[in-house]
Amino acid sequence: MLKNLENFKMPRYEQVRWHILTLLTESKWDESTPLPTEQEFADKYQVSVGTVRKAVEKLVEDGVLTKYQGRGTFLKRPDFESSLLRFFKFRDQDAGYATPNGVVKKVIVIEGIDDINQKLNISKSKALIYIERLRIIEDKVLLSEKIWLPKSRFKAFIDLAPEDFENLLYPFYYTKCGQFVSSAVETLFFITNHIDTYLANTKEENLVKVCRIAKNLEGDPIEYRESYGLAEKFSYEVNIV
Repeated sequence: MLKNLENFKMPRYEQVRWHILTLLTESKWDESTPLPTEQEFADKYQVSVGTVRKAVEKLVEDGVLTKYQGRGTFLKRPDFESSLLRFFKFRDQDAGYATPNGVVKKVIVIEGIDDINQKLNISKSKALIYIERLRIIEDKVLLSEKIWLPKSRFKAFIDLAPEDFENLLYPFYYTKCGQFVSSAVETLFFITNHIDTYLANTKEENLVKVCRIAKNLEGDPIEYRESYGLAEKFSYEVNIV
């Protein structure tokens, strides 16, 4: 099973790690389904259990897998919603914190944009899928999002209408296109003189802009996103223990 990687002179556990990643991505592994046991992987790849354990531990360290005592090892999806709430605190009618609903307003295929394609690490000639999405609570727009995806990875989106998209995009990326977002890098800015039609703000109102580059299990960027919200809604929270 591992002979095709031997020419790359990779450590045995790295070869196993790569095969497990391939299994997770190509099979669209269900996050609620435990992975095979270390012994089953060892038999499958004809390596020692210790080699498999090292590969699995590295994937746990990388944030790809999580282990539960007595239950097994599972694919791990980072809580990207908590990232949103770390920057913006939204309250419902009961004064508790609420998670906004996602509503896609536009999805189209566009030509490559030099700056965006560079962020996605693809040729500037490659086409993109562009999505406009709102985060809404009680019919009020709280965040306006612009999303760019490589067309080559998200071809299934070409024929979809905005109403076909689910509330949470990252699970939808995986089930519809086999693209699993495992990590992301975010950068935050305060900006002025920017009007967003969906937010209905004025030039005098300050906005918060959160830029995100999301990556797959292999570390390749597969989404670039810009989220805009009113600065008056901004709140940063971090727990230091």
